Amino acid sequence: MRFLVLAIALTGLFSDGAHASVASLFQALLNSAMTMDSAKDDNDNSISEPEPGGNGSGSTGGAESGYEECMASVTGSYDTRCMLTALVDEIVIPNYADLASQSATFSSQDGPLGTYCSAISAGDESEAFSNAESAYRGLVDAVQRSEMHAIGPAADNAFSLQYRLNSYMGGAISTCGIDSIAASSNVDISARPSSTRGIRALDYLLFNTELDHTCASQVTATQGWNDLTQSERKALRCDAAMLVASDISDAASSIHSAWQKTDGNYRAVFLEESNTFQSLQATTDSMFYLEKGTKDAKLGMPLGIIAACPDLTCPEFVEAPYSGNSLQNVITNLEIWSEMFASNAETGFDAHIENEGWPEVSQEFKSNLAKALELANSIDESIASQVGEIETESQETECTNAFSNPDTTSDAFPMCTLYGLVKRVVDSLKIDFVTIVNVEVPGGSQSDND
Repeated sequence: MRFLVLAIALTGLFSDGAHASVASLFQALLNSAMTMDSAKDDNDNSISEPEPGGNGSGSTGGAESGYEECMASVTGSYDTRCMLTALVDEIVIPNYADLASQSATFSSQDGPLGTYCSAISAGDESEAFSNAESAYRGLVDAVQRSEMHAIGPAADNAFSLQYRLNSYMGGAISTCGIDSIAASSNVDISARPSSTRGIRALDYLLFNTELDHTCASQVTATQGWNDLTQSERKALRCDAAMLVASDISDAASSIHSAWQKTDGNYRAVFLEESNTFQSLQATTDSMFYLEKGTKDAKLGMPLGIIAACPDLTCPEFVEAPYSGNSLQNVITNLEIWSEMFASNAETGFDAHIENEGWPEVSQEFKSNLAKALELANSIDESIASQVGEIETESQETECTNAFSNPDTTSDAFPMCTLYGLVKRVVDSLKIDFVTIVNVEVPGGSQSDND
């Protein structure tokens, strides 16, 4: 009965990107008690299957995957709890281990950022900055991977730990607040709001070439800042970046530790058999970041596509305007979503969907993800520059046509085409995925807003 109600309720949400009909889904759901013999095709090369370890490293964060052991204890070729075991052991925990390691290295006094801070005004400043920039982009990539599985410890207390990594979904950064940190001594970074912390604060502190502060004249902390030399201000900003980087490292370490058996052991709670449905729902809720974070906030909002942008475009919502890393962040989000969807060669949400008798839906997800990634990797300009090119209503219409017809890439606005391709995946996520996997659409994602 639950499937029937859900199928009827979702009929109105269908789009061109979600091809499986509600009628056929309903028919299959009526027969869901029948045994499905469909097995995952290990030879499917439409999208590369991640190796155990999730991030391509082969590491499982210091622990072996428990998937095989789990499957040995059950009957059948597919088990939801075992799928979640593989997801946690081969993707989630390794991601947090990698993030904790990268952030610790980046924030250490003798790490790439500390070395750059020491090199300011010295002969090797340029080389030191280049090394720091490379390490920064690696750190951002690790943070962006974690965005798609902000569950349990990362999501507790209104995402307090996750927002210390990246508060993009919590609102705009406070450039004055960040300037105040740079201009002050003995700053307690833990007492500062999330709008002044995380990777976006690093984006501002390290890559904003305008060194004057952005505060009102009456703000005490920044009075006299503009009178300092360029080198002095760069050095103080770098010191502030070290504070922010250390805070990111502390947050990443806290999340990683919370999953470990020797500490919080959230893994045991997550994989407790009686918690299987709750853990499945929490996981799929986190994967809806693809809609609200990747599609809407990172693409739709700055491009002016979604209704939440009141103007022709909203460039102030570009995620990483100073480093130009915004498009790479979208690519990373798509990559980790693809990994979470497939998990490994034996299991994953794709196997779940196939096990329920819908291999064509699984294949469509992989195909659409591959198309979106292919286009995203081919775009050679930033999201900020693309937003800046939409200046007239006719160009806005051209962008609309591009995302409405994503089978043909727009020469003028490929970023709008990319939005359309990501929207296809999201449409299938909101209809086919939640119906077949038997989970709820999280609050705030009931209807599209473009």
